[in-house]
Amino acid sequence: MTTESSGPGPVEVWLEEIAKATGRELDDVKAVLAEHGVRPQTALPRPHSLSVTEVEFEGVRPAPAGDHDGGDDQEGEPFHFHWKMGPGVWCLASSGKNEAGKSSVLEIILWCLRGRSALQRDVQSWLHRVRTEFVLDDETLVVEMTVSNSKPSGTVASKDTGAVLLTFDNAATFEELMDAFMLDRLGLEPLRTQQKRPEGVDGPPLTGELSWPAYASALHINRSGLGHLLGNEARNALPTRLLELFLGAPWAATMVSASVAHKIVTAQLSAAKARAQAEADERKSKIDELDRSLQRAQERLDALPDLGQSAADLNGAYQDLAAATEAAGAAQRELAEARSQHDELEHQRQNLAALVHAAHEAALAKAFFHTLKPTVCPRCDAQVTQTQWAREDEGHCSLCTSELHPSPTQYDGTSADEDGLDDVDDVDDDQELRQTLAQVQQAVETAATVLADKQARATAVTAALGQTRNALQEALARPATGDRRAAELEVARLKGALDERRGRFDDLGDPAGLAPLQRDQDILKAAEKAAHTRRTQALKEVIRAVQTDIVTMGRQLGLEMLEDVELGTSATLKVWKGGQHQSYGSLTEGEQLRLKIVTTTALLRHGIRTGVGRHPGLLIIDSPGAEEVDRGDLELMLEGLVQLTETAPRLQVVVATARGQEVASVIPEDQLRLAPAGERLW
Repeated sequence: MTTESSGPGPVEVWLEEIAKATGRELDDVKAVLAEHGVRPQTALPRPHSLSVTEVEFEGVRPAPAGDHDGGDDQEGEPFHFHWKMGPGVWCLASSGKNEAGKSSVLEIILWCLRGRSALQRDVQSWLHRVRTEFVLDDETLVVEMTVSNSKPSGTVASKDTGAVLLTFDNAATFEELMDAFMLDRLGLEPLRTQQKRPEGVDGPPLTGELSWPAYASALHINRSGLGHLLGNEARNALPTRLLELFLGAPWAATMVSASVAHKIVTAQLSAAKARAQAEADERKSKIDELDRSLQRAQERLDALPDLGQSAADLNGAYQDLAAATEAAGAAQRELAEARSQHDELEHQRQNLAALVHAAHEAALAKAFFHTLKPTVCPRCDAQVTQTQWAREDEGHCSLCTSELHPSPTQYDGTSADEDGLDDVDDVDDDQELRQTLAQVQQAVETAATVLADKQARATAVTAALGQTRNALQEALARPATGDRRAAELEVARLKGALDERRGRFDDLGDPAGLAPLQRDQDILKAAEKAAHTRRTQALKEVIRAVQTDIVTMGRQLGLEMLEDVELGTSATLKVWKGGQHQSYGSLTEGEQLRLKIVTTTALLRHGIRTGVGRHPGLLIIDSPGAEEVDRGDLELMLEGLVQLTETAPRLQVVVATARGQEVASVIPEDQLRLAPAGERLW
């Protein structure tokens, strides 16, 4: 039993190709693509079908200007139009009359399908009610709205289930809702677009999306869009997107997403590089300026004479001054303490001296009064008797008989013991005071000596402080020293600033934001290239057959000189006719109309035949016979469309023409709505 190993799928091959081209890891590639919304699209959603089954509208048309009677009451002419359709070719026709309402019917149908109106303003103002039925795949949908003053309000409902799917009350809401609804039902994705900004305006490309109204231009061929092979405008590469839609090109959406993301990232990277370069230039400019300033400062320093008084010497002078200041402060503090001690002792000495003096005075007074001998009583003047005098010899007062105490000293300072009159206790107290006074006097003398020493030291230190201060002032006052010091400081400052700036800017040599952007750009570019290769290869494989159909059908529609065409993958068309090579844009309007119809038809045929085309199968052609198409060619064109619808039962073509009599032989009667000669359709 053998086991067959399945190889990598197309998505894996695509991712590996991107990883190999960029040298990145596969996980990095997946992460970047996911971040930018680039998804591989190899299998297209199944084709969907769309056809109109009924259109009905009514309103009031004002009376022609020539019919006005001048009154204010102008009610106008009511109108009502109702038409049922099915698969195949259906035709709205008049008999040579323009402005018969054919194009308005087509625009009303397109309004209901797109949600966006291109009706003429006057026609839209006439409408009161519009109802359109269309079949999307197998579901019948009904758009019904009332129109008041040209503003629509109504619903989109499923006729099969009766469910109301959308409700709108103004034109903007109707368009927005139909956009999302139709994209979802038809399996279409909004295609990202990008445009360059106007010249002189910086910034990333302008981005947007191609939504349902842009896709719907593939349903409609009219004169205003003849300049473009597909669709009705060339902006945002719409013709290319429609070609891919017709042919069901795989990888097309992937290529577009990668292309838009690549251009956005490229713009971001370019802007980031410009900012980084500007910042680098600014940094270099600042460093150069610092370097030049340093050179000038060094030159000024080198030019100054070296007087031996360097910055280190000046610093030494500052240090000497600081030491002298501290020593002076200490000496002053010691002097203050010595003075305080001396003053306190001196105060004690003065107090003791006063006490000794007072005691001496008291002793002298006492001794004086003890020598007195009273003869009468100082109160009553009575004579002191001899008897009383005799008591004093016994040690008692001759007047009051109290006991008499001897005086410590005589008034002249001699001891009481010497004459027998002094008191022993008074003598002891006086001696003690005198001894204490002598001790304090000694302490005062000692404190005075210390105070004198401190005073001398303070004087010396203060003198030293003055000398160091003068030395510093002299050093600073010398001009060369100050200039050199300033120059040295300036050189040191500039060197520091230069080193700091260079060190800081070294880390900015590779801005962090550039590497991720560069990685993303490389991966997105490779993804776009790989998707473009696959998409273009797929288109080229089918375009050859389409070209053959274009030539064959073009000749059938009257382009007898048509020899060959080359349909480009960007929806360009080169034409060889009459031996000359021409581009589609250089052809006449009649030739453009026929080639646009046959190209669209050929693409539809291919999509139907291969089953991969994603055009929904509804084609609306306005006035195919208006541009230099003779009756035979018009009939051939319609016959070709009829044959096409016969090969594709679900294909529907709605044509409007003013050449009703000429098409009557081609279009079945029940599929032709022909206005009477000279009249309007409604």
